[in-house]
Amino acid sequence: MFIFYSMALKMNEAQRRKRNFRARKVWKEFKAKKKKECGGLDLITLHKLSKRFELHHEDLREENYEVLNDNFLPCNNQTHEMIHWLYRYYVKDPGIIDRIKVEMEKMKAINQGGEDGLYQKEYTEGSEKE
Repeated sequence: MFIFYSMALKMNEAQRRKRNFRARKVWKEFKAKKKKECGGLDLITLHKLSKRFELHHEDLREENYEVLNDNFLPCNNQTHEMIHWLYRYYVKDPGIIDRIKVEMEKMKAINQGGEDGLYQKEYTEGSEKE
């Protein structure tokens, strides 16, 4: 109880308004509608939405927080965190997406094998595994 109370004290007024809006029936119904529209999938990872999935507000302007339209993306918590983390860098340098893709392709080639011959064998207790 104390933890919840102290967290509530640390919320600023905007956070409190957002929390209260998300507790309203109109938000819960909208969230259920968006889940149905996406077939219950996180549209970034294409994995099943968890019970506590989030709706990512693509419109980050505070005055539009309660505008319920198509500017919402149903996603799981980690996807939501990653989108916000990446966006901070992307607005300043869209090239970050290309650099991340290069790194992902390199990791894939090293760990799964690839046409460029970067496949790395694993050794466990003296025996080869492929």
